[in-house]
Amino acid sequence: MPENTHRVVTDVPHAKVRDVTERVVQELILAADKVAAHHVEPAKYPLPADRAAAEHLFLRRFDTLGDDRKKKAGVTVLADVRTGAVRSRRLGDLARVDLRSPASVDTQVKRLGFPERLRFPADGLRRPPASLVPGLLPDEPAPSRPTAVPNALHRLELRIRRVKCLNGTFAWGSDEIRLAGTGVDGSGEPRQIRPFKVRGFDDGDVRLYDPPRRFHWFGLDEGTGHPKSYFVTLVLTEDDGGGLAEYVDTLLELVRKKVTAHLAAAAGSAADPSGGTSVAPSVGFSGGPVGILVGMAIATAVDRVFDRLADLYGDEAFKPVTVCAVVPALTGRWAGRPVTAPAVADFHGHGGHYRLTYDWRMYD
Repeated sequence: MPENTHRVVTDVPHAKVRDVTERVVQELILAADKVAAHHVEPAKYPLPADRAAAEHLFLRRFDTLGDDRKKKAGVTVLADVRTGAVRSRRLGDLARVDLRSPASVDTQVKRLGFPERLRFPADGLRRPPASLVPGLLPDEPAPSRPTAVPNALHRLELRIRRVKCLNGTFAWGSDEIRLAGTGVDGSGEPRQIRPFKVRGFDDGDVRLYDPPRRFHWFGLDEGTGHPKSYFVTLVLTEDDGGGLAEYVDTLLELVRKKVTAHLAAAAGSAADPSGGTSVAPSVGFSGGPVGILVGMAIATAVDRVFDRLADLYGDEAFKPVTVCAVVPALTGRWAGRPVTAPAVADFHGHGGHYRLTYDWRMYD
């Protein structure tokens, strides 16, 4: 029986899916660019009327910034727009998106059509790198038969073991740290995890959970297809983080729609890559190896968007961290055990550095 795996998601180990993920990031950053340009020249760079457009999501985040950072971001975008050929080489066909148009970036991108260079056979999705699901690929030798088959376990939980402040933030006084997140189960269904207060921290302080605190749990019988993948995005904030948890949750949903639609288009689906989720079944996005890649693409896109906005907006929010567990069967284990060794996730923001220790556990 193949082993369970787990990891912190920072990239997509599949070149074609990585290219599609970067396309999603570029489209979203263009929407963020438009928000910054609008701040400096609102009449010339109008925002779309559609309040569900990505521009309005980024505007809510943009409005939490100081005036100096807003102005600097706008000036940076306008200078980039004037580079002409340099911008065109970097963006390719997306350079045809006109930030001066009242139409949203997403609307204009749909008019461009999906680029042929990003298309690939659907079989390329159904065969992920062996590192994700060792022992599951057809040309790999069958694993040796264990002396005893483990009992089937039907639940999976992510547990928080401790949170440590390595460096406090720039804020005056102690950091009031909260933790929230979003979980995505084997069927691709997202669940928001309500925020809770960890404690107030100064440099070196530790909040120990003994026994470990359940952060989120999943039913392993839900969904179809194996292996099943489970993702949790952890959002650490100082105080309320300017609505950071809600912002991340909305961004994840926006990215999920774009990634699933774009991958459906890339893998040969005739569906319109408009952001809807109805395209997912055409390439089996609900589970199995494809579900792993889709989940990793979503997490990676959010990670990249945060990096780009940190550069463009000077947004110093703690970047969320997404962790993933892959369970090939109800009898799966990590090195023969139903619980992983403790793992860490690092959060950097506002000049601070926090380290969260967690584990995954299967149970009945």
